[in-house]
Amino acid sequence: MSEEEKGLGLAKLIGGLFVLVGFILIIVGAIHLGYISQLQQIPELVKLSQYLSSVGAITEFTYGILAVALGIGLIKEEEWAAGGSFVLLIVIIVNLGSYLWYSFTQGIMVTTAYLAAAIVFLSIIIMIYLIWARGWK
Repeated sequence: MSEEEKGLGLAKLIGGLFVLVGFILIIVGAIHLGYISQLQQIPELVKLSQYLSSVGAITEFTYGILAVALGIGLIKEEEWAAGGSFVLLIVIIVNLGSYLWYSFTQGIMVTTAYLAAAIVFLSIIIMIYLIWARGWK
């Protein structure tokens, strides 16, 4: 297997991971939508529920859909997908990083916080690969 074939195989793997990130984001958004009314009943979580009900859960759906589309583009080795993925990864890391920080400081590491941590971890790996690969040549 040549060096170019290895690189393309790795690109397909990274694209598959990005599709996985997208599906997890969609699941996290759905879970958050289902928990909003329950979170509002706990005084410590009122701010979190207000955030999720205003824009949080909807943006997770949007990021998830974009991540799936960009992941498919990465699998097909499209140059536009590499650039779009890099921008979306930065947004995801900042957005979910703040959610993780809030969850960690409040001592509420629920299932969605662990899923968000997995998304951030995978996003950092994908970003490192995109920087290393410098797009498709």
